[in-house]
Amino acid sequence: MKTCSKYSTSIITIIFAMLLSNYAFAQNDSLIDDYSSYKRKFKLNALVVGRYTASLNSDTNYLGQHYTEEDEGLVNNSFEMKYVRLSTTFLINDRISTSILVNLAEFKNEQVRGKVLENAFVSYRHNSYFNVMLGQFRPFFGLEDMHPFQLESSYAWSRQYSLFSRNGWQSFQIGAAAFGSLESKILSYYLTVYNGNNKNINGDNDSSKNFTLRLEYMPVPVLKIGLNAGKGNYKGQEANAYGIDGQFQQPLGNRFDLDVNAEYKKGTNFEAFRSSEEPLPNLDNYRIKGFYFLYRLRYQLHAPRLRALELSFRQEYLDRNISVENDELMTYVPMLSLVFAGNYDAKLSLVGVINDYKRNLPDTPQYDSSKMLIQFQATY
Repeated sequence: MKTCSKYSTSIITIIFAMLLSNYAFAQNDSLIDDYSSYKRKFKLNALVVGRYTASLNSDTNYLGQHYTEEDEGLVNNSFEMKYVRLSTTFLINDRISTSILVNLAEFKNEQVRGKVLENAFVSYRHNSYFNVMLGQFRPFFGLEDMHPFQLESSYAWSRQYSLFSRNGWQSFQIGAAAFGSLESKILSYYLTVYNGNNKNINGDNDSSKNFTLRLEYMPVPVLKIGLNAGKGNYKGQEANAYGIDGQFQQPLGNRFDLDVNAEYKKGTNFEAFRSSEEPLPNLDNYRIKGFYFLYRLRYQLHAPRLRALELSFRQEYLDRNISVENDELMTYVPMLSLVFAGNYDAKLSLVGVINDYKRNLPDTPQYDSSKMLIQFQATY
């Protein structure tokens, strides 16, 4: 009990010290008598993403579920609504703001509890060196947590991102973060402490917290390198995760742009540990790892109604449970896109998704499959 109390007190002290230091710094440059309504603004953004998906295999449905025998109920194509997102930002003054993000497309599912609300946080931006966030947000662990939405680079998040999200390392979490940039944004840091139970949970289910740290280094303007480390605790056993990623962006002449993303991560698999049937399972034996390369070549057209053509390809390796043999998966995602407005304000994409499992399990989603999608997205 003393250890837990000391642990909790230290977290409260750190968060309070961060907020107090921000308040103290803010008093030094006050040029206005009352900032309570200074620069108060409201922003509203929307994102709509829909797709038509068709399976290219006669024995798998459009979601990748395999069927051993012919089944009249097998659905091999479907229209889908993936995202109907509304995001708001309320600028309370020149430093304090609050943001909310909801995905209304989740209402199409029978079970919507814990899914609709995605972002809900308050941020205090003091300067480029030190800023604070409190609430529910992505905890800055890995390259994809830095994207507002992964549809900029591909048709969906990587399988690695989805798996690490289900294990509490990525995606929307509830906690606090401090972040900033040093040396003209050559070096940036992101420190987060959070419950680790994923989004929209009323409270933590234990007294431990997850800590993640991300460092970004930009040695040259076209290259950014990220280092990630995470630490947690589950039922008295230590958990961790770490990774490295890189972004390379290079214009090729006046019209072509090349963008290459690469990411590797390895971490504790809480999901497999909780479902284990071992009498005394060791958390260290349950690990996940993965890496991917994403290549993107963009040709700028600058036509009035067709701004660019874009070709991308993602190659991904994922081991969902290192302790289980032959549990690896390779995924290949070629994609051709037409960009009609802005960078990605309106985009139509033709996508292929090829899943190659090292071990096929009949009558499950773990089975080799291929599908094609036509996906549209519009954001404002």
